[in-house]
Amino acid sequence: MLLFILITGLVFQLILANPSSPFNAVAELDRLTGARAVASQLLHTVTPVGALLDFLFLTTPRALRPRHAAQWLAYPLAYVTFALARGALLTPGTARRYPYPFIDVAQYGYARVTVNALVLGAAFYALGLVLVAADHHRPPSRLAPRPPRENRISSPARGPLK
Repeated sequence: MLLFILITGLVFQLILANPSSPFNAVAELDRLTGARAVASQLLHTVTPVGALLDFLFLTTPRALRPRHAAQWLAYPLAYVTFALARGALLTPGTARRYPYPFIDVAQYGYARVTVNALVLGAAFYALGLVLVAADHHRPPSRLAPRPPRENRISSPARGPLK
């Protein structure tokens, strides 16, 4: 889904790869070379841009509703719940115990991690609402698939003799 890959790209660019972020992972990212560096760029930069272009130019507009923005939060909520439970079950000191520095309970404690998760959740919800608004204000694409036309010759009745 578009929101999730945009979240991936934005969290990477604004939080993890940003030297001014308190949660930056620039040192780890600088150590990536070869295929890992390429894969990181493909996942965190190219794919989000491609997904956004696909949404803008290749999908039928006006399909999203504001309630979808709230429903989309179920996945990030499940993910952070899983990540925190996994981190609690792993032995302290385990490498990569928490997948992201902003949910590292060992370093920041549950109160700060909860605030981080709530702030990110609010940002994700706002981004979801922006996507819904963009969906409703963009013109139909000439490239987007059109719904099939109704067959006006056949009877709408069902059965073998229609």
